[in-house]
Amino acid sequence: MRKMNGTERRFLRMPNANVVMVARIKGLISKEQLKSAVSKVRQKHFLLGVRVSLDDDSNGWFIQEDVPEIPVKVIARLTDEDWIEVTAEEIKSAFSVEKAPLIRFVLLQSSEVSDLMITANHSICDGRSLVYLLRDIMVYLDKPKEDVETPAIIPPAVQDCLPLSASGGFFYKLIVKRINKKWTRKKISFNENDYRDLHQTFWQNNRVSILNWELTEAQTSSLVSRCHQEQVTVNSALYTAFLAAQTDIQGNSQAYLQNILVPVDFRSRLTQPIGEAVGFYASAGVNFRLKYNPKKSFWDMVRIMDRKIKQKLTDKNIFQSQKLNLLSPSLMDGLIFAKHGKLNDKMASKLLKKKGLDKIFTGIVISNLGKLDIPVDYGNLHLQALMGPVVYSDGVEKILEVVTVAGKMHLTLTFGDTIIATDVVVKVKDAAMKYLAEAISGEKQSAKRHWIPKLLQNN
Repeated sequence: MRKMNGTERRFLRMPNANVVMVARIKGLISKEQLKSAVSKVRQKHFLLGVRVSLDDDSNGWFIQEDVPEIPVKVIARLTDEDWIEVTAEEIKSAFSVEKAPLIRFVLLQSSEVSDLMITANHSICDGRSLVYLLRDIMVYLDKPKEDVETPAIIPPAVQDCLPLSASGGFFYKLIVKRINKKWTRKKISFNENDYRDLHQTFWQNNRVSILNWELTEAQTSSLVSRCHQEQVTVNSALYTAFLAAQTDIQGNSQAYLQNILVPVDFRSRLTQPIGEAVGFYASAGVNFRLKYNPKKSFWDMVRIMDRKIKQKLTDKNIFQSQKLNLLSPSLMDGLIFAKHGKLNDKMASKLLKKKGLDKIFTGIVISNLGKLDIPVDYGNLHLQALMGPVVYSDGVEKILEVVTVAGKMHLTLTFGDTIIATDVVVKVKDAAMKYLAEAISGEKQSAKRHWIPKLLQNN
C-alpha cells in the first residue's frame, strides 16, 4: 500500500487521463505469450498490480489486495491504420479505478506484423515509463522461461524526493492550507455516479483525432546533424517549425498560439534514484511566450527558442506544477467538475481561472522522448516503430509526441476536431515539416512535400 501523491491523485479521476503507447512488431505473438509476459512485468513493476481506494478525505491509496489480472484483448489486425481507431476508443474508455488495475493491453494481431497497445491511467505512468515497460514485455516475449529478476519495488512518491529549491515557500503553503480549510467546510464530495456523469459529458463534447507520420533514417539523420551543427536541440527546432507553421496557417488572432509549454522528464533531478521505475515522473514543464518573427532566419528563431527553454529549465520552474498538488484531493476534483459545468461553486471557478485551467493554454505541446536506448530485436520479434504515447487534452490545441526508434523519427499528433478543424491541423503539420526540410537543405521544397513520406489520419 502507498498513498498517492498529488500529481497521481490529480490525474486519477480526469475524464481524459488515459495514455496509449503503440508498438509495431514484426513477428507472430500469441495471446498466451502476451498474457504470460504481462504477468511477469506486473511482478516487476508495483503500479501495474494495484487498484485505488479513496478514503473519507478523498485521498487515494494504491492497494495490492484483491486486484484482478491485467486485461489482455486480441483483435485481428487488417490494416496499418487499425491502431488509430482503437486508440481513439482506448483514450476515452475509463478504468474502474477502485476495482481493477489501471492498465490494459490490446494486441492487433496478424501473422506477420502486430500492433501491441498499452493503455494506462496517467496517474501510474509517464511516456518514458511505457517505453521501459514495452522493452520488458519484449524481453519476456522473447524469453518466456526467464524469471523476474527483482521483486516489485514501490516507486517513491515525488514529494518525498523533491530538491530543496523546488519546495513551496512557507507563505505559499500557509495560503494553500487556508484554501483547503475553506473548501473542507463546504463539505462538497463526489461519488462514482458523479465521476461517471462527468466522463460521459466530457466525451460528448470532445472527439479524438490522430495524425501519424515518420521521417526516414536519412531525414532523421539530417535533422539531428543540422541541429548539432547549429548547437541547438531537435526539440527546439520542432517547436520553432510548428510556431512558424501556426503563424502562417492560424495567424496570431489567438494569444495562446504564442504560449510555449515544454514538458520535462525530471527523474534525474530528484534526490532519490528512480531508475527505470514505472511511475509519473514528468511535469507540465516550463512555459513562456514567443512570437515568430518572419524577418529572422529559421535558425535564428531556433536559437532564440533554445535559449529561452534552457533559461527556464530551473528546478523552481520545472517543479512549479507540483505546488498545485498541495490542494485537497477533493478540491482538485472540484476544479475538474467546475471546468466542465458540473459544479457551480464560486471558489472552484475563481481558482480555476486563476490557474489558467479554464481555457486553452497553448497551440501545441511537443514531448520528445528522443532516441530510445532500447534494443529493436528480441529473438524472432523486431520492433519496427513506436506510436505515441498518445494523450488528449482540451486545454492544449495540439499535442505532438516524438520518439526515434531504429534511426527513424516517429511523430504522432493528437487533437480534438471539435476544437480545431482537421484540415487546419493537417496544413499546420505540413507547413512545419516544410519549414524543417527547407531549413536543413537550404532549398525550397516542392508542392509534393516528399519530406513527409507517410501520413495516417483518424477523423
